[in-house]
Amino acid sequence: MKGIFYLSLLVACPLVNAADLPVLPQHQASSPHKLFVSTEKDSSGFDTWKIDSGYAYNVFDKIDLYVGTRIDNAREGESGFLSGVNYQVTERISVKSTLHSYSTVIEEERTDKISAEVSSRLKLTENLDLHATLDYQEWQQGVEFGLGFRF
Repeated sequence: MKGIFYLSLLVACPLVNAADLPVLPQHQASSPHKLFVSTEKDSSGFDTWKIDSGYAYNVFDKIDLYVGTRIDNAREGESGFLSGVNYQVTERISVKSTLHSYSTVIEEERTDKISAEVSSRLKLTENLDLHATLDYQEWQQGVEFGLGFRF
């Protein structure tokens, strides 16, 4: 008898329209806030690397501004702060510019320095891309081309 009562309630109650339900978080528009972490292995040695991490904010549809920190164990004193702009040209092509500030200490004298970097990335597949970087520092300029793999 109890089962018939519950069944009659289900039939008698109006069904809730799916359009009336709130949108699930994964179906909402993407947030303009992002956290990022990226790593690079330096070619100068076996145990050398650089880690960039920070916060990015989407200003316009395809433009992000970001601030962060860089940890570099390959070159002493080059860990510091960075900021820049990331522009997503198309779904497969992006261009990024970065200003990196750091301090070096030589014979107990601290010197503040800035380096600039412009890099581009072409996504070939979901996990494979080509990248090119132009890097300028007071004591060194460099151009780098590479193949990247994401997992």
